[in-house]
Amino acid sequence: MEHHRRSNLTDDSIDIEPLDEFDAHVPLRELVAQTLKKAILDGSLKPGQPISENKIANKLSVSRTPVREAVRMLETENLVTFLPGRKVIISVPTIQDIQDVYEIRQIVEAEALRRITPDKKELIQELEGYTRAADEHLKRKDFVELGKVNTSFHLAILSALENRTLQQFTNSLHNKVAQLRFYLFANKRWVLKAERDHKQIVAHLKRGEIERAVSVLHAHLTGAKQVLLNMFPEKASLNGS
Repeated sequence: MEHHRRSNLTDDSIDIEPLDEFDAHVPLRELVAQTLKKAILDGSLKPGQPISENKIANKLSVSRTPVREAVRMLETENLVTFLPGRKVIISVPTIQDIQDVYEIRQIVEAEALRRITPDKKELIQELEGYTRAADEHLKRKDFVELGKVNTSFHLAILSALENRTLQQFTNSLHNKVAQLRFYLFANKRWVLKAERDHKQIVAHLKRGEIERAVSVLHAHLTGAKQVLLNMFPEKASLNGS
């Protein structure tokens, strides 16, 4: 199964950007944490992949201390997991993660979508722009950029809530969504359907068919959740899914 294969990755393939230019006023541990977080969320560092403080330090040309502190910071965000023997891996999503994330998304994104009335022309145009960008990335098979556009599409929907506190919460939630996308994007049939769903949502919004847009969103999120649960069949059966 896909998630078992991922756990065989080694830390020899640590793919992170170097710290070329940075603000000297920002603590080094935060810069390292930001660099690692970006690599985790864009899929450069993959779920289940072990990471080595020494190798990260060498890659970034820093000492082990800021790397150790950065890794601890990422642990508080559930982006890395400490295993026995001081081993650290990029966190692997659990069945409960999947269920929790999609339950929240169903509630919050549906409410946000209901607020995108036809007079919200700029927001609808923004969403339509993301669907066009997605088409270009699909043509080039650039799934990293496609993932970023996918996230932007859903965050744009959430912006309709105009609730800063809730948006901060959902931005944090999308860290977990980004990790789950690593698995979703392994299913190319789902990727194609997801982009069709996005276009349908936009088409309904442009015609003022808000509840139809919500219905498409509901099916879209339900489908994504099921694809993920199917990747963990033994665990899913234990949870009654």
